[in-house]
Amino acid sequence: MGDHYAQGTLIWIKHEEEVWIQAEIVTSNDKEIIVKAADDPNSRIVLGPHEPIFLRTSDVFTSEGLSVLDDLCQLTHLHEPAVLSSLQNRFDIDKIYTFTGPILIALNPFKRIPGLYDDDVLKSFMTTKPTGKPHVFNTANSTYRGICDRKKSQTVLISGESGAGKTETTKFVMKFLAEAGKGDGEVTSVEKAVLESNPLLEAFGNARTLRNDNSSRFGKFIELQFQGGGKENVALGMTGENCRLCGARIQTYLLEKVRVCDQQEGERNYHLFYEACAAAASLGGSNFDYEFPKVLPQDKVKGSATVNLEGFSELSKFQYLTRSTCTTLKDQDDIEYFERRINAMLTIGISQHDIQQVLRMVAAVLHMGNVKFDAPPNNSEGSAPMSECMPSMEMASKLLSVEAKALESALCSNTRVTRSERIRSPVNVRTASDNRDALAKAVYGLVFSFIVHQTNISIGYVEDVKLFAGVLDIFGFECFKTNSFEQLCINFTNERLQQFFNSFVFKLEEQLYEREGIEWDPLDFPDNQDAVEMLQAKNTGVFAILDEECVVPQGSDQGFCNKLIKQCKGHRRFDEIKTKPTWFVIKHFAGPVSYCSEGFLDKNKDQLSNDIIECMGASTNEFIVTLFKQDIKYSEVLNADATQDQPGGKKKKKYTVSSEFKDQLASLMDIVDVTEPHFIRCIKPNPQNLPDLYDRKGVTEQLRYGGVLQVVQVSRAGYPVRINHQECWDDFKIIASPSIIAGLKHVDDTKTRAQKLLEHLTAELNVPKPNHGLPWAVGKTMVFFKLPAFERMKFARLELMVKSATSVQAAWRRKVQMSKYQAIRLFAKHVQATMRLKQARLELLRIRQVGAVVKIQGLGRRYVERKKYLGMLTKVIKLQAWRKGITGRKAAKEYKKYRSALKIQRCWKRWVLQRLYKVLRQTIFLVQERWRVHAAKSQMKKLKQEAKEVGALLAKSEKAAEQAATLRKRNEELEAHQLQLQSEKKSLHNKVTELEEKVEKMKTQMDEVKDQAEEAAKLAADSSKMVVETESLKKLESQLDQRNEEIEQVKAALVEMKEKTAKQGEQLQEAEGRYQQLLKNTAMQSMAGLAPAGGAARSSAALASGSKRPTGNRTSFIQLVGAPDTGKTCLLESLIQECDPAQLPKFNEQKANFMAHHQIQMGERLLKLLDCSGNQRASHLVKERFSRSTWVFIVYDLAKKESLDTALVLTQEAHAAGARVLLFGNKYNVDKGQPVQVDVASAKDAAVRAEGVAMEGSSLLKAVEFAYNDSSEETGMEQQAEHGSPDGKGKSSISLAIDSVKSWFGSADRGKGANQGVLRPSLKGTKAMKQARKDGDVNADLRPVQELQDSESAVTCICFGQERLHKAYVLLATASKDGTVVVYRCYRTEMEIAMLADGDFPAEENSTFSAPPADHSNIAVHSRLVGHSRAITSIFFNLLEDQLVTTSIDKSVRFWGIDSGEMLKVFTDSSPVPVAAFLPFNPQVFVAANSNAVLRLVNVQNGMVLQKLKVETEVRALKFDDTGLFLLAGTKSGSIHVLEASDQAALKFKFKVNLARGGVTCITFVPASYGQPPCLLVNTSDSSATIIDCTYGPPAGVLTNLAVRQRVRVAHSLLPLKCCYSPSGQGYLISGSEDKEVYIYSLAKGSNYKMQYLKHHQVPVVAVAVNHQDTLLASADSLGRIVLWRRMDFSHIPD
Repeated sequence: MGDHYAQGTLIWIKHEEEVWIQAEIVTSNDKEIIVKAADDPNSRIVLGPHEPIFLRTSDVFTSEGLSVLDDLCQLTHLHEPAVLSSLQNRFDIDKIYTFTGPILIALNPFKRIPGLYDDDVLKSFMTTKPTGKPHVFNTANSTYRGICDRKKSQTVLISGESGAGKTETTKFVMKFLAEAGKGDGEVTSVEKAVLESNPLLEAFGNARTLRNDNSSRFGKFIELQFQGGGKENVALGMTGENCRLCGARIQTYLLEKVRVCDQQEGERNYHLFYEACAAAASLGGSNFDYEFPKVLPQDKVKGSATVNLEGFSELSKFQYLTRSTCTTLKDQDDIEYFERRINAMLTIGISQHDIQQVLRMVAAVLHMGNVKFDAPPNNSEGSAPMSECMPSMEMASKLLSVEAKALESALCSNTRVTRSERIRSPVNVRTASDNRDALAKAVYGLVFSFIVHQTNISIGYVEDVKLFAGVLDIFGFECFKTNSFEQLCINFTNERLQQFFNSFVFKLEEQLYEREGIEWDPLDFPDNQDAVEMLQAKNTGVFAILDEECVVPQGSDQGFCNKLIKQCKGHRRFDEIKTKPTWFVIKHFAGPVSYCSEGFLDKNKDQLSNDIIECMGASTNEFIVTLFKQDIKYSEVLNADATQDQPGGKKKKKYTVSSEFKDQLASLMDIVDVTEPHFIRCIKPNPQNLPDLYDRKGVTEQLRYGGVLQVVQVSRAGYPVRINHQECWDDFKIIASPSIIAGLKHVDDTKTRAQKLLEHLTAELNVPKPNHGLPWAVGKTMVFFKLPAFERMKFARLELMVKSATSVQAAWRRKVQMSKYQAIRLFAKHVQATMRLKQARLELLRIRQVGAVVKIQGLGRRYVERKKYLGMLTKVIKLQAWRKGITGRKAAKEYKKYRSALKIQRCWKRWVLQRLYKVLRQTIFLVQERWRVHAAKSQMKKLKQEAKEVGALLAKSEKAAEQAATLRKRNEELEAHQLQLQSEKKSLHNKVTELEEKVEKMKTQMDEVKDQAEEAAKLAADSSKMVVETESLKKLESQLDQRNEEIEQVKAALVEMKEKTAKQGEQLQEAEGRYQQLLKNTAMQSMAGLAPAGGAARSSAALASGSKRPTGNRTSFIQLVGAPDTGKTCLLESLIQECDPAQLPKFNEQKANFMAHHQIQMGERLLKLLDCSGNQRASHLVKERFSRSTWVFIVYDLAKKESLDTALVLTQEAHAAGARVLLFGNKYNVDKGQPVQVDVASAKDAAVRAEGVAMEGSSLLKAVEFAYNDSSEETGMEQQAEHGSPDGKGKSSISLAIDSVKSWFGSADRGKGANQGVLRPSLKGTKAMKQARKDGDVNADLRPVQELQDSESAVTCICFGQERLHKAYVLLATASKDGTVVVYRCYRTEMEIAMLADGDFPAEENSTFSAPPADHSNIAVHSRLVGHSRAITSIFFNLLEDQLVTTSIDKSVRFWGIDSGEMLKVFTDSSPVPVAAFLPFNPQVFVAANSNAVLRLVNVQNGMVLQKLKVETEVRALKFDDTGLFLLAGTKSGSIHVLEASDQAALKFKFKVNLARGGVTCITFVPASYGQPPCLLVNTSDSSATIIDCTYGPPAGVLTNLAVRQRVRVAHSLLPLKCCYSPSGQGYLISGSEDKEVYIYSLAKGSNYKMQYLKHHQVPVVAVAVNHQDTLLASADSLGRIVLWRRMDFSHIPD
């Protein structure tokens, strides 16, 4: 069969520990099959061709995690490993109920699962149509509806081994039927008696065993009678006629009476013994009257009673109760339970007299156990009670109301009756002891039968009512190392039930095939009829042979075994063990069982001697006598006289246990056969009775023993694989011929299409034909396949898919390689261009050098020639100057004479003209005087005439002039302030212009002066004028210096003027902006519900000016923050009440959290709001969310001044994080009458400075509406700006390729500090260190500064904490393999403290640790945490960093006080806990993973598990992203699961990414920075670390994909290595390794992920961590050493 398996087929293979494990076929042939296990993909397992292999399907995930079906029959491949794995997946998430066809499988959780059996849950299952949800109430409802709807009796068959939960399941079934049967009426006495019968029967028939604290040691069949009623329970969703519970009857089977006398170590006797002894011990011993009730409330009991407990005492005084050291049960009060038993007996109607008699008989049993026998001195074959045991003998006699001597004689002697006489002979000690134990067992058996009988009488069995629901609580299949008569009876019962079950399932299958209209062969189905016949055959069966041996004289166990072997030898169900002659083997349906025949005959007879029976019949207690006479086993002896008087009849049948049991079982099966059955198989998940522990071996055995796997075999015996028509067509059309598909794809009838397709494939693939029937059949709705046919088609499909996938992969790889080739080609061209450019530059440099040489030579030659020329020129100039001097002096003398003559002439001419001017002037003055006198006289006349008319007008004119002057003055004052700044600006501008012109003019003058200086220097060579020109030269130099000083002064003044002008401009612009913003605020407060008029303009201006706006991944639209007691919670509650009242319950649940996400429906819009606590300890968590919010609403109280101070600080930080700010003043207290204490103007001013808005009010609604309107306008403007920009930000593919090439060659902009190296400098280095370091190595300055070691046990994980709480130090927590935790104080260096701000830290309450230790080590042990017993797997601080949380292999999660080292809380799991993490928004809930591949959400306060989520394999790493909404879970198989934590107490599965072949050991989240998206740094045990990009959106803020950016090498295959992130430069990945080095990879663009490493450790480095300040690196190794690294600073040392 090996050649039939295609490569990649998913299968199950055998495993010694896990029974079955997942695997995948690598190759297969006729001789062997090579597979790889899912847990270890690198391993290879070779299987033989005939080894068992089962197909499996790939894992399917839903929002709840790994998909688990409610009905296992829906599995494509239904077989043992599939059932086993599916049950485990459901059990791990507390889904303990599962359907397997008609069977309800119930796994005992050994814990209380909240909400599983509440009254509301019970009522939800009371429907007219049973749901498909697996639950015991659903099965009970199906039973009830079968009675009501079909008027047919029902039976619920509950089976399972001890401790599997049969008793509890029976209780729940009866509770449901009683609740449903009462209708709308009150609970009647019948319902009460039915419910009270359970605890009563438990007291007498249940005991603690090694497997169960409350194990039923008998089987019972409870018949609950129903009769028709009215239409009731309408309120519960039930319609139609319902039946009322009217009666009941209980039948019991095979009480384990041997337990009365003997128990194994670790077990107990029946509960009633211990409870009665505890009640008697509470009386003190002198008084035997117990006044009931003492513990139970009076209103909870039937009535008061006085119970006499004579005979009971401390349980340590009774031999039957001290055979085992186990005497008490955990969390159980025996006295309380004793009162419950008394109340139950009163409730079901047992009289106080009968209760007293029952207790007397129980006490007698205990005292009989104390009686020991010894041989008399004269008779070694005789026996007599020991003298010290006589008080117990007398007490037993008293309690049984018989003579002590008579009882002693009955126990120690035996009477034989002959024809003539009665012979009494003594018995030995052993026989006497056996007689004592037999009497004790018989008495207790009679008491138990009486309780059952009285219960039936009390409940009332209505003879004429035939409609009933039977509940069968029967023992499951048993197979121990030594199996005796009891196991044979129990297993025979299970054989009969299995036979009935097989026939029931066979009928279901028959109905299915008939309903689908297909042929089937009954020979395909298994049957165990031959096993049943072998056991119960009339003359040749096992029980018949046993009964025969019991009546044969001198019959023995050996004789029975010999006869059995002789009779059954050769039977396929029987086998013998030749090495053990008293053993035989019966091959049951669940497997072979070896029986030891020793003691079979005695157990089958189960009889008392006639002496003992007669002694009991002689009792003076009528109650005891009646019980013995009513029992069929003893009535023959006690009623011998009456029997002899009867006329002769047929011979009475000899009583045996097996015959009685067979009759009871036959009667039971007759009843069950006429009812509709319902099956519940109870499974015990582990033998230790521990919660959350699934033992695969034990469960597999129970599935086999319980017949669950047999139902699989039966249900899938005919056609095991069943799929619908469309699925058949979709799956197998790809392997058919294209021509056939073309003809069939247009057929509308899916049945016909599937039929034709399969006919074609059968011929095409040569599908094997089975011995019986057809290889496949097409029904009306489904297609049925035989397994060989389905496998042949599936493997053909898989081979085609593998080939197709190979082709697709080849095409994809070709595309990838082509893309790489094109990129390499482009890079090569760029390299070539770069090289050519370099060559061209070199050639240009050579040409320039040659030109320079030529130029230098030319300048040299010019210098020589010019020097010659200048020498000759100087001589010629001197000659010319001598000649010009003579000629000039002569011309100057003539010119002097000429100027003197001109001066004399000018003086004469002036005197003549001046005399003439004076005469003319006097004449003109005289003429003017006479003319003015004439004109004045004429004017005087006119004025006199008009004087009277002008007077009135003059007064009005003067008044108007005064008013105009006043208005003009006011106008000038109003305009003065407006023009002042403009005039100042203009004057400054003019002054600057003048100064610039003056500077330019001075520069020109300076150039002229320099030219004069050069000429003067030339003339200085003249020896004849040396003195004169030297003075002139000095004078010019002094003028030049003076000018230079003036220029410098002017320049300084100019710079000062420019700065002053710029500052005034900024002030003017700021004032203008503040003025506009204040105007906007004023308008907004009056029109908050409308869009502001200036909003669009402001948005446009903001976009044009490039102002900072929220960018990136904003997960919350509004973040609500503020100081404590400012009314944030009330404001938010009123907003939710007004807009979305349905969210109020969720709000009330989450308002105690530090941060809570709310989604509020506001009309058509969904508001995402993050409510943040004002707790100062959580302030750093709140501030981290600013960058993730679009708006930050900062609330302050108008009546509290200090709240505004906090709000102003938050305003600055929110604005710096890029969020929009709205400063909201809460007016609630002001409206209540408190005065306003804050400066509202300063709040508005602060909001304006942060480009935000300030509002006041008592409701957030208007503020939210304003934020929505403003954001929608801004979004529109941004889109318009993006669409309107021709160049935008988009880049073409060519530009991106060029950028990629630049990044490849390192020519891209790497940003500031890209080459800084890991860590920031924090410690000043020495000169010797500087000289020793290597140039060019960025990590040369990174040095180990300290080494710590607390033990030689490996350090498993480390972390830093409390970095924001203490300025003097940070904490370093280290955890080791031996379970110890050490917390160190790492004191900050001076450089680190200098980097900090005082406002970042709260005031130190305790200054004890503010200074480093005296040894100057800068490290001190803060606390030691001792409590774990095994290796610690993870360690982290809680959200407030006041507690430390650790997880360990010792199956616990522990919380520690950091300062005290005290263990605060412990949470235990059923398996090792690899990792845990807190929910970022809910500090009361943490998520923990265990090795069962289950994620649990646990409430910190009460330890309650809120949710369980199953994944395919163990989760080893957990990390939340910076939004706090998505949890990244790395698994052992190398995959990463993305889980959404949008709800505060629930996780939802989003998607899964398969990352590597090795397991994930660490995940570090890196937020977006330096132009790169958020990413994950993941360590996997396949020798790699992976950088994974996180893609958010659409929708915005939702993590939608993980894409691998780069894989880097890290030596990692075995150890759980950790990694961390350093933000220095553009980021670094730091990881431990198994090759003793700390690996460092640069994440900067263009760095090509360059690797560096740090060497110091001598063994593998397991864990690394970097502090928040990025100044300290800690690395820990497998020998317990912790090394601290710092970067040295050498800036203070000169080069």
